[in-house]
This record gives sequence, structure tokens and C-alpha cells, in this order.
Amino acid sequence: MAIKKKQQDIRALLVEENEIIIDSLGEIMRSLGYIVITHKDPSQAINMMKGGSVGLVIADDKCGSKEGLEILEIAQKEVPTATRLLLTSRVNDDAVQSAVKDRLVYRYITKPWLTEDLILTLKTAADTFQLAEKNTSLTLEKNDLERTVRDLEKVVASGGGKEGGGAAVVQATQAAVVAGDGDAGTIMQAMIEMLYVFHPNLKSNAIRTMALVKTVAESLQLEKIAAEALYQAAALHDIAIPGVDRPIIRRWLRDPEKCNKDEMKIIEHHPNHAIEMLKPYPMFKEAEPLIRAHHEDWNGKGYPNRLKGETIPFEARLLRVALDFCSKHADPIQTMLDIEELSGDLYDPDAVRAIAKAVPLTEMPIGEREILLIELKEGMTLGRDISNANGFLLFPKGKTLSQSMCDKLFNIDRISPLDPYVLVYC
Repeated sequence: MAIKKKQQDIRALLVEENEIIIDSLGEIMRSLGYIVITHKDPSQAINMMKGGSVGLVIADDKCGSKEGLEILEIAQKEVPTATRLLLTSRVNDDAVQSAVKDRLVYRYITKPWLTEDLILTLKTAADTFQLAEKNTSLTLEKNDLERTVRDLEKVVASGGGKEGGGAAVVQATQAAVVAGDGDAGTIMQAMIEMLYVFHPNLKSNAIRTMALVKTVAESLQLEKIAAEALYQAAALHDIAIPGVDRPIIRRWLRDPEKCNKDEMKIIEHHPNHAIEMLKPYPMFKEAEPLIRAHHEDWNGKGYPNRLKGETIPFEARLLRVALDFCSKHADPIQTMLDIEELSGDLYDPDAVRAIAKAVPLTEMPIGEREILLIELKEGMTLGRDISNANGFLLFPKGKTLSQSMCDKLFNIDRISPLDPYVLVYC
């Protein structure tokens, strides 16, 4: 039985002098899908390892001028993700047992071997290599994301994302994502981190909405493509917001009515700008209509295209309700009641019912949101240190506030103003 097709390009290096072993072991390995390369000369085998394209190394206990363990030690350095196997007849030898214990050797193959045991070992060796490769890939992706966040923080620290510099944050993220050449999940994560750097509430809204629409899709038994598009739209709907000045967005997030007409005109373009940002990424094509329509209202008074009723894509109508629910941080029952009052006007009644059904079934992730210092209440947990004007730490990140702690901060603020914005977990 051949191993999975995706494992068939695993290159296996067999370091062995015995022609009989080369023929019999090689035949079994090829039947399992391995690309088998054999070398009798250890020095040639080592040179091949330096090319780095080997997923499995099998070395005989004694091959020419080198011991098998010595060859595997070199393999560990040259191709660290490759699975290493030792062909040996001295399984009780202390050195062999120590090599297995220290993970220099994944497993040993006894001489002579049992065919069933050998096949099992070779199959698990392929799985082990693929897992190592995946872990390496995830580590690289994690490093890319961390570098993206650091770059974004530098942009913000240098003025980008403040008074008129939000576009710099978007540009930095796009450059980092293109450089990373990641998959859909990696790109979404990078975009979400961009939102966090610009304004924490945007990331919090996104991850909460992603969790809710996932439940909605399962509840409604949406087709896979529709469910995936809805999930992607929940993640990416606001990615153009950092292109707007942060003071404007701060007012808009607190209350859209605090923005003047000119500011709202700028904000109303963000769904279309998001589509422009996603053009290089065809994997999000199905999500684009939902992103474009996520501010359209059932009554036709939304934006950017004033769509009305069923001319709005159904998944976009679901997203509209989910976003409004997740952006509120009041009691969920009261929030849902407020939304239901606008059913048939602002929201599609079917979408409201679907969200209402999904809310109690959804485990909301913990996010962070920015509030005013004066809005702090007992029981809130800080998402960022609070320090005075001289940099003296008053309360650390992670501190759950009591009423007396809140009063202390208010009193200090009256005497010597603190940063008016604080971060809390929600």
C-alpha cells in the first residue's frame, strides 16, 4: 500500500555497502512512495545532505570509514528536519540505546528485519518528517507575523497611524504580507495584527465576529464556499480603516454621529478600498462581495452602494448583524434585544434570527478594547500598563480593578492628567 501522494516526493538517502540490503530495502521503500538515493561512500552521502533536500536518512551501523551514528550526527546538523534511522544488529548496545534516547536516532532497523515492522517504521518516519517540516513552516510564519507587528509598531511610533499617517500602516502591512507570501490564514492573521496596531478595538471586533459567523454557518448549514467567504469577510472587512486618520476612527468607533459629513464620506469608502487591497490575493475573491456590502442596510440607507433588501448578499446581511452585535460590549441579551428592535429596518429579519440563535452557542474569544479612562469600572482587567506622567507604574497589565482602584486613578487624573485612553480585556 503506497503512502499518501503528498509524501511521494520525500527523498530518502540510504548509506549502505551491502548490495543485498540496498536491493531489498530499496524495493520496499520505493513501494511506499519514497525517492531512494543510495551511496556506499559516506563522504558522497554527506555531500548530498549538504544540499538539504533529504527527508529520510538511513545509515548502516558500519559503512566504509564511518560509523552509522557518526553519519547520523552529521545528518542532524545538515538536514535537521530529516528523520534518521539506523540499520544495526547490536540493538542492545549502550551507544545505540543512548542515540535513541537522545533523539539522534528516531528508530533503529534490526538486521535481519521483520517486513511488517520495517514498513511501519518507514511509514511513521514519513509522518515524522512531514510534521517536522510543518513545525518549521509554522515557526517561520510566526516569525514573519512577529516581524510584521514590529514593523507596524515602528510605523506607529514614528507617526504613522496618528494624525493622518494611517496609510503608512496599511502600506507596511501590505509589504510584509507580500514578502511573506503566506496562505490565506497567514495573510488574514497579518491583516488582523495590522488592525490591532492601528486600534485594538478593530482586532477585537474581527476575532469576535469570526467566532460568531462560524457558529452561524454551522447552524444554517451553509455550503463550504459560502461559510469560508463569510469567515474571511469577518476577518478582513475593516482592513482599509487604518488608511483613515486615527482621530477620525476613534470618534467613529465611539459613535458615528461624532463624525462630520466630510469625515463620514471618507469612512464610507473603506469597503471599496478593502476590495482594492485584496486584489493581489485571489483566495479572497468569494469574500469580496460581502466585504463590499457589510455596511449596507436592509432599508437601503447604508453604504457604499445604498443596496436594499435582498439585493444585499445574504451572507453580507448576516455579517452586518454579527458585526453590530460583536462591536457592542454591553450585556449580550440587551444587545440582542436592541438589534431585534431594528429588525426589518436596519437588519434583515432572517439574519437577526440566525444571529440570535447562534449567540448563546458561541464561545467568544477574549479581545482587547480601548476605552476612556473615565469609563473604567470595577471588575475590568487592564490590557496595558497604566503609568503616571513621570512613567511611574500605577497598575500593571492584567490587573483586575476594584472600585477603590478606579477611584484612585480618577483622583490622580484630576491632579495630574493621565493618558485618557486605556486598554481593557473584553
